[in-house]
Amino acid sequence: MIQFEKITAAEENLLNYFGIGLLIFLVFCLLSLYQIVKYLKNAKKISLPYLLLLAGCVLSFIFIFSDIALLSDISKQYKYGLSQPEWGLLYIVIAFQFVSGSILTYINLFKLKKESEAKYVARDSNIFVIVQYVGTICGLIGLSLTILKSLFPTPLWMIKSQIIIATLVLLIPYVLIVIYWLIVKIQEKTKEWYDEKQIQDIGRSSFLTLVTSLAVMGLLFFLNFNNLDGAISVLWLPFYAFLVLFLFSLCNLCFSLKEYS
Repeated sequence: MIQFEKITAAEENLLNYFGIGLLIFLVFCLLSLYQIVKYLKNAKKISLPYLLLLAGCVLSFIFIFSDIALLSDISKQYKYGLSQPEWGLLYIVIAFQFVSGSILTYINLFKLKKESEAKYVARDSNIFVIVQYVGTICGLIGLSLTILKSLFPTPLWMIKSQIIIATLVLLIPYVLIVIYWLIVKIQEKTKEWYDEKQIQDIGRSSFLTLVTSLAVMGLLFFLNFNNLDGAISVLWLPFYAFLVLFLFSLCNLCFSLKEYS
């Protein structure tokens, strides 16, 4: 494709196999995420290696949709005889997914099964920390994406179509972990959804998020005052949503992790 040579039918079929592989890997990431969260729910302490493993699982899942987007762009540019710089980025993403997938396979087959034999009392704070951790990751990636979209010249119609899909994809891991947290709380049949410390952490995080987000959005408004009909007219809401998610989750995470220090 780089040399703009004709693609054979057999080579076109490789894309179908790759698509099946991505689908299998997507299911694998979701199951791995569930297994890691299930283990951490009962863990005595949430260690840094498992937080990194959780981050790798979430990123690998999100990058699946990046694979699809990059391959779609490559196909269109090949069709119209344009260069395909996305190949370099695609190789990096796939390499990350390969390493992450290999580690997750090892952890699932040997580590989690072995360590799950050591039972600890389920800690409500563990799930709370995991929700904030995933929220921080998704919020940070979303913020980075919206900032990049605003910096590079892109047709407005393209931004509209891409940002909607990207926002929905980036929120999937966070929504899934929140649903899991809700299921855990419902199964506990408790009248109190948060303990005293969590209520204090949420209150402080909400105040800091409110003040910081208002300041950032006010600055964004004035910096783009003469160009409010440009990309900012589309990107402001995703930017604000990911900013709030990132700040709220990060503040809660920092306050919660003091318990583990």
